[in-house]
Amino acid sequence: MTELLQLKCLSDVRQLISDIKTYRARPAIRGKHPTLYPERAEGKYRTIKGVRICDYQFCIDEVWVLPNPRMGLSFSATWDNLQFVYGMFKKRAKKKPVDIHWVLSEVDIPPGLKFEADKDNSGHFFLAVNRKMHIDQLVKKLEVVAHRMSVLKGGGTVL
Repeated sequence: MTELLQLKCLSDVRQLISDIKTYRARPAIRGKHPTLYPERAEGKYRTIKGVRICDYQFCIDEVWVLPNPRMGLSFSATWDNLQFVYGMFKKRAKKKPVDIHWVLSEVDIPPGLKFEADKDNSGHFFLAVNRKMHIDQLVKKLEVVAHRMSVLKGGGTVL
């Protein structure tokens, strides 16, 4: 039988969080999908089936997603980076509640996706495609990731 962990005070929670080294987190407006975006037909943030065109490398036909370790959905891996991203995100959210969605690094990631460190920002990671896949496959895998994510409601109070 597994041992039950009982947290008795806030310092116990802080210690537990500091012991988790491989989490990846990203903010999302409450009620919005944590890994897919609303449809947008034009502009820099145009989407294809909820995937932003600027996040991944697509073939010319925009049906296939190509592997690229320097592109992918953005995640924070440190509290400092998450605080910075949350601050930027909160400004755009215009007083809507923002939640923090997080996942344990490699444990909850489907095959074909991999967290890749951003070479220019030590606390930032990309959820990158590591093999060519159809856009429908990527959407399904991002939905799986979202399903496996835990949520800190109103995460800004923790940050």
